[in-house]
Amino acid sequence: MPTLNIGKVRYTWKGTYSATAAYNILDRVKDVDGYVYEAIKAAPAGTALTNETYWIKLSVQGPRGDKGETGNDGPKGDTGEAPTAILYTEQNNLTDAQRAQARTNIGWAAAFATSFASAIATWATSTLGSKIEAYLVPILKQLCLDNGATQAEIDALENESDS
Repeated sequence: MPTLNIGKVRYTWKGTYSATAAYNILDRVKDVDGYVYEAIKAAPAGTALTNETYWIKLSVQGPRGDKGETGNDGPKGDTGEAPTAILYTEQNNLTDAQRAQARTNIGWAAAFATSFASAIATWATSTLGSKIEAYLVPILKQLCLDNGATQAEIDALENESDS
């Protein structure tokens, strides 16, 4: 029984148009604005979508529709409970309880103790380290004080790192 080759019978989606690609008949592409074009015959690479010898525009933009009516306001939501975590409050306004809660929330004590102690131990083992220590430790101490640490806490950590 003989076979009849009728060629391509349905379109092939090729995605966004590329000027460097060649396209076959019934290949469909979209341009940067979202319009869809179909190749009506094999289009060599670089054939512009506006070339009607090779392309037909399948979609066009219709007129803008009328603006709809404004919808009703929904019901007012529950205000919920006040948060227990302190997001940010200027340091001078924190009570001791708030400062303790903030430290707990961010794991301050463990992180501070680990980083401060290891930094001091590393710096103290070199000549350059002693110069760095003389310069940076007062800055670090002031930063800690500015962020809620007490001098007693800083002294305790410093003494712990010396032992």
